[in-house]
Amino acid sequence: MSYKSYFNISYRATELNTSLNKGTLHGIPKLATKTEMSSPITSRFFRAVHDQLLPALFGGPRPVQQRSFASDTEGSQGVTLRRGRMEDVPGVWQVTEEAKWNMHQDVVETHFKMSNNGWIIAEKDGNIVGCLLTYKFNDDLRTAGHLIMSPKMRGYGVGGKLMMTFLEEFGDANVHASLTKQMFDTYERYTGVPLSMGKVVGKYSGVFKNTPLPPDAERSYRLLDVTKIDQSDLIDYDASYHGVPRPEKLKLWLGQTTAETLVLLEKGKIAGYGSIRPAMNGFSLGPLYAENTIGTMVLFKALVDLIPRDSNVDILMPYANEAGQEILKANESTVKLFDTYQKFALKCYSPPPKWNNVFSLFSNACGKC
Repeated sequence: MSYKSYFNISYRATELNTSLNKGTLHGIPKLATKTEMSSPITSRFFRAVHDQLLPALFGGPRPVQQRSFASDTEGSQGVTLRRGRMEDVPGVWQVTEEAKWNMHQDVVETHFKMSNNGWIIAEKDGNIVGCLLTYKFNDDLRTAGHLIMSPKMRGYGVGGKLMMTFLEEFGDANVHASLTKQMFDTYERYTGVPLSMGKVVGKYSGVFKNTPLPPDAERSYRLLDVTKIDQSDLIDYDASYHGVPRPEKLKLWLGQTTAETLVLLEKGKIAGYGSIRPAMNGFSLGPLYAENTIGTMVLFKALVDLIPRDSNVDILMPYANEAGQEILKANESTVKLFDTYQKFALKCYSPPPKWNNVFSLFSNACGKC
């Protein structure tokens, strides 16, 4: 079954719940021209330009009595809160640009599609000044992220208003999230309960010039474009990491026109997959899942080979990944750690089944890993 025909089928799959992130975002200019890259696998990418990224993640609701969302509630400093809709993508992207996240507009649009009716928008004088994404995995598990306030509105309580609105509606669910260590006390005050701590992730950015592969290691593997494989096999493989199938989510994330996704095969079976897409400062790589260290490196090298040489690449990498630590050591002069983030849950943190095999996260806004 082909990739496009498979994903035209409607699936009813168990939904998962996304993690609450907060960040300072990066500026986003207009889309660059699409180019063809010379590679063992044909690649189409947008070249991306601009200066530095400053991301930080966000998390954390508390259990409160669930109540319905008010469609137009008065917020701080004349701000009103309402449900988001697809026509809000340009406005959210503009706030993302102002806040300086290293993110492409395609990602904002895809997050809107993934979360469906799960955006809360803060608006003032007809302009979007903040937002929060929520994503439902199932009735007990929800994540949230893409919490942004316009720099002009910081200090006026807009972020707190967004967060408390989220808590009032969805606080009974277990919420997985990420945050920087210096934010623990702040979000525990919001949630009113101790956070259930999880795994540690590093935000790395730089030019990856070296992949420390043993000689002939690549001969044991085959790499295919995602469109060339049976998509039901890919969905099953992805579910082994997240614990539940999520075909519609994969359809949206891997189907972005600006993304490139490769699948790693070993002895004819899927042994990993990874995706890379443009950001405004270079590229963002994620997810990358693979069964072992060598396979991870083979897949990582293939993805990096698809982009222009010496491009900046951003990765959200779990500290537990062995291949990641070896690749970082081999590129220590050109790749730097930006910040450290802690996974947590409001009620009980449950690590993904194959966390140690995660080289790079799927999405901090719409994924457990």
